[in-house]
Amino acid sequence: MRVSPRDLRGIRAEGLLTRFAVLGPVAFVSVEVPHEGSAGTGVERPSQQPAWGLVLHGSVQLNGPTERSFPAGTAFHVPAGPPDHWFTASGRAVIAGFAPMNPDVDTSNQGIRKLGFEVIARPPAPMPPPRIIQPAGGGTILRDRGQIESEVANMGDWVFMRSTFGPLSGYTSGWCDLPHWGMVLEGDLALRTEESVELLTAGDVFYVAAGPPGHQFQVPDGATTIDYTPAADLRGDGRKADWRVEAVHRLAATETDAARGGEAGAAEAIPRAAA
Repeated sequence: MRVSPRDLRGIRAEGLLTRFAVLGPVAFVSVEVPHEGSAGTGVERPSQQPAWGLVLHGSVQLNGPTERSFPAGTAFHVPAGPPDHWFTASGRAVIAGFAPMNPDVDTSNQGIRKLGFEVIARPPAPMPPPRIIQPAGGGTILRDRGQIESEVANMGDWVFMRSTFGPLSGYTSGWCDLPHWGMVLEGDLALRTEESVELLTAGDVFYVAAGPPGHQFQVPDGATTIDYTPAADLRGDGRKADWRVEAVHRLAATETDAARGGEAGAAEAIPRAAA
């Protein structure tokens, strides 16, 4: 399932322009903080909900038991509370993320208005995403024969992966039955399933339901994506793309080495991504 930037629905409340799409049991949400910053907006509301965030533009500050600044191009995870956490931004910023949906929430225009939001019939097109998004603190990088480079990091119940596909890559990968929620950062690709083909381009967000039918990413000229996959599904049965499995195995190995306290393992567990 593909949703282009212009197809994202728009709502406004508490000084924020929010764009969103419902992708099966998960929602993609993008929040635009105004030029004057986050003061008086819903961004600063304390929360105990887990967050899987992407800073697309500007920078944001995480506040609470852990305080940290996240610049543009950062993917981060905040575990569920208590205690509370909240965010601030000193200027214009765009924060996006994926979050599990409450199935009882009415996302029709009428339901959204009942929640106190203004429905924007034609929201302005969002800015394009950054070309690279990296996990906060870095992740484990796997280069597969120069064709697919993956940076992977554990983020709570989900595993984050940034995949850079070289020309003519993905065509020989086996079918994958794992569910994914993600975004195309750069380039074009075909999301092929055993039943259909869907074309994706930079800025699109996507949802691949658990198979069968299986799926496969096919990239003619090069592309970069980020996605989240439930960790429980990665550990379970079913078909999985070989490059994805290899990257996750590498992550597990480096985390094990780091936990043992070895200097080499600790250094490898948080490598810096290539510029």
